[in-house]
Amino acid sequence: MDKKHLNRLVQEALEGDKASLEKLIVEIQGYVYNLAVRFYWNPPDAQDATQEILVKIITNLSKFEGKSTFTTWMYRLVTNYLLNAKRSEAEALTFEEGAEHLSKGLEFPGYDLPDRGLLEEEVKISCTTSMLVCLSRPMRLAYLIGEILEFDSNEGSFILGIDPATFRKRLSLARQKIRDFMGKQCGLYNPANPCRCHRQISYSLDVAWFDRENLNFADKGVSLTHLKEEIDAFIDEVAIFHSHPQYQAPTAIYQEIKEMIESGRHSFLG
Repeated sequence: MDKKHLNRLVQEALEGDKASLEKLIVEIQGYVYNLAVRFYWNPPDAQDATQEILVKIITNLSKFEGKSTFTTWMYRLVTNYLLNAKRSEAEALTFEEGAEHLSKGLEFPGYDLPDRGLLEEEVKISCTTSMLVCLSRPMRLAYLIGEILEFDSNEGSFILGIDPATFRKRLSLARQKIRDFMGKQCGLYNPANPCRCHRQISYSLDVAWFDRENLNFADKGVSLTHLKEEIDAFIDEVAIFHSHPQYQAPTAIYQEIKEMIESGRHSFLG
């Protein structure tokens, strides 16, 4: 994310340049959507949230005073929205229920059709993202901001509106919960565990965790395949999360926001 470029677009937008505002939305929509997908685990929920968040950013843009970078200001709006939004059905999942599903999955037969590699990636992304929704919202956001987006405790505390010590405590607790679960269940994290992503494909299809003709994650972004070596070398849960794709924001998000800007229904100047 080019901070100088974003600041220029913000300034031009505040001066009334709608083209710059549209460019700003194009630049930031992917970042908002990627955080929302990891927060919700459910792409349709993430798409709805992204649209609402982008409207919130536009209508509050005049309040950006430059006391922080635009990036941290933006993520503060994003996380505040996510923290207070209506809970989704997916957020009812617990670590205990997740372990039960994995146990059932190992009882199903293997899967060896030609699309096994793609479905194995879908299982890996879906399973690890589901671990995030097992965290409380405050811990989930601390983990996403601190580990996935790699903000330090000063920036992270500003984004979440808490003091640095509280941010560090939440992040530490979230790390421990994720590592404890992976240490007992995940074969990627701990090779001594029997679970492997390909062994969960048949069960995942049987219970409709995903549709093989319409995947949620594996084919929806730019895959960072080079990080597989990092996973293999370090067996690190953060490396596993970082290997997730950078998701492409659905085109419908930008189209609706673009129409809103051009219609003049909302003022972004306050």
